[in-house]
Order: sequence, then structure tokens, then C-alpha cells
Amino acid sequence: MNHFFRSSSLYFILAVVFGCTMTKVRAQDAALAVLSGGREDANRLVGAYVGPLGRGFSQALGQNWFNTANSLKLLRFNVQAGATMLTLPETDRTFDANALGLQNIRPLGGQADRVPTIAGERNAASPSWVVFGTLADSTAPGGLRSVALDTLPDLLKGLGMRNVFAPYIQANIGLIKNTELNIRYAPVLDLSTVGGNLVPDNLLRGEIRFWGVGIKHELLQWIPVLKRFPLSMSVYANHSRMSYALDTRVDGPSASDYPRTLPGNVVLADYRINGSEDFSKQRLFMEGRATGLGLILSKKILMVTGFASLGMQESTFRLVAEGNYPIRSGLTPDPNNPLRFTEEWTSLDKPLDIDTKSNRTLRMGVGVRAKILMIAVHAEAFTLGEYKGYCGGLSVGF
Repeated sequence: MNHFFRSSSLYFILAVVFGCTMTKVRAQDAALAVLSGGREDANRLVGAYVGPLGRGFSQALGQNWFNTANSLKLLRFNVQAGATMLTLPETDRTFDANALGLQNIRPLGGQADRVPTIAGERNAASPSWVVFGTLADSTAPGGLRSVALDTLPDLLKGLGMRNVFAPYIQANIGLIKNTELNIRYAPVLDLSTVGGNLVPDNLLRGEIRFWGVGIKHELLQWIPVLKRFPLSMSVYANHSRMSYALDTRVDGPSASDYPRTLPGNVVLADYRINGSEDFSKQRLFMEGRATGLGLILSKKILMVTGFASLGMQESTFRLVAEGNYPIRSGLTPDPNNPLRFTEEWTSLDKPLDIDTKSNRTLRMGVGVRAKILMIAVHAEAFTLGEYKGYCGGLSVGF
């Protein structure tokens, strides 16, 4: 199970680092090159690309908490483990770059109105991305001219990731008054220690953290007229959280990049970094959260229990580039030559900070559990707004 947890978690991580090639360049470093185009453009572009996976994963985190409305008796407990598979909707496969209001980063070629997200087709055409700067030019309309400063790596490629997986390990214990406490936890996983070639050398270095807490309480005991009702009914509430802290490295400009000539005989003669030049403490932080509340109905017949649920869920996903990063901030002309410039860079802390929140969404599910002695297996199909998914797991009770 520990190996399964690690593998499933890494599936998500490898997707979030934008599907860059697992070669000598570490994937997340190449992806963060988009920051050179400016803070606002980077947040909009990366948010549109990785947002579907982040939202889907945070939604998947909130599943698979229960498989019956009955609570464990006082001080009885069991341990269960399993996974959730959530299918991303078709609307999450592409986005319209023209609608993002990009200022410095522009798509060239391809279909800018149908750029693949991380859930897009693997062979979907994606534009090239070019970083532009503005300089004074009396012969240009408005006295300003755009110049292509840099071509970014081929970042936004579809990975065909239609499904999101969320593993879990959970312990349940019975409390007083037919109340059950649910706890999810996994020890901090240091990616640098993962063996079995799960993490290729020089690709990812960082940590994974995971925890959750929930509660379930039987209701019919408080309604005398329904005590003999041939069903069980409970109210549930839960909260899950999983985070990733990945070391990254995006260096600032170097003297070897200058001078260089741009179209129109524009020369970038030199560069200047404004602010700290210490880029050694960079980290890509990702976190998914999910909170659920609702009702469960179940009916047991011999060894089989059927259950159904109705509730609401709210989730958030956050992606932050922590530490200082080099951001292009302008061109300063040479007073003696209007076609020679110093390229200005600014060192910014947390230039990438994407926070997506899903509104409270209706959740409906039906499932079945089969138990023999101390061992039980369960499966559930559910809908969560526009998402559809399946849960499954195994539990051992004492």
C-alpha cells in the first residue's frame, strides 16, 4: 500500500510539472521559464493549463470516506485503504489563450483558441510561445514597437490525462452515541529517498504531506418514530489536505547570453538584475484541499450492504512558486545608440501564486460493500457536479 500511495501521488506530480521531458533538464525548472514573461502572464497561462488537473485532484481528495451509514461501536476500529478515480470533463481539455488578456507572452502558430490543457490530447497542436518587449520607436504606430525577446520552451502540451487518481489510508474508531471518527494520514514522503526508479535522477526533489479528518454520526437514534425504520442514516463531515513541496532551480540571466541581436537590428548589449540575485531557495508548492458535508443511507442484507449518499463538497487548489525568481521588467536604451539596450530583470518573491476554488458542489453516490468476518471490500460510483468518478477500497476491522 505504501508503494501504491507513492506511485499514485507521483502520477499527479509528474503531470503538474507540465509533462516536460525527463532528460538532463529538471522538468519543473523548464516549466517555470514562463515566469520570464512576467508575473501576470505567467499566472494566467499556467493557471489555464494546469487548473483542470488541480481542480480535479482536489475534488478527488474528498472522496471515499464511507461505505455504510452505520458507525462503529464504542472503541471498535478498522483500517481501510483504497483510491478514487475522477474523470475530468471534456470542457477541461482546451482553453482559449486569446481570452486570457496576455500582455507579454503571445502564442504563435497553432490554434490559440484551442490550446491543450494538461488534460488535452497528446498529439494536439499547441502554439509556440514568444516573450515580447516594448521599446520606443517614433516610426511605429503610437511611438512604440514590440520586439521578440525570447522563445519559451515547448511547455503547453496535452498529456491525455483524462483521469485523476487520489489514494488514501484511513483509520476509523467508534466513539460514544454511535459516532465514528475517521483519520487519514501518511508520513512525510521525501522524494529524494524514493527507490525503484519512481523518481528519475535530477527530476524531482521535495516532499509530500497528506492528512484528513472526518466524523460520522447516526441520526435515527434521535428520532423515536424512526428508530425501527429498516434503514440506517448518518450525517457526515470531512476535510482532506495533500501538499507537495518540490525543489526547483531557475537561474537568472548570465553574461553568456549577451550581447545578442534581435529582429530590426535591435541589440541587447547587457543586462541588469534589480533586487536579490540569490535564486537558491526556490520551491514549487502545490496543495489540494476538500471539505464535504452530507447524509448517508444504507441497508444491510446478510454480508452485503448497499449505501447511497447526498451531500455538498467544496475544494481548493493552490500552486505557488516560492523564493526569488528572475522576471523580465523592461528595456533601458543606450543614450548614445537608440538601437542598443540593457535588458532589465527584477527579482520577485512568489511570482507565481494560483489559487482556484470550486463552489459548493452537489455530490451524489451509490455503492455496495461486502464483508466476510473482519475483511470488507467496497465500491462506489458518484457524480460531483460535472465530474464523474469511482471509489474502491478494502478494510480490516477489529
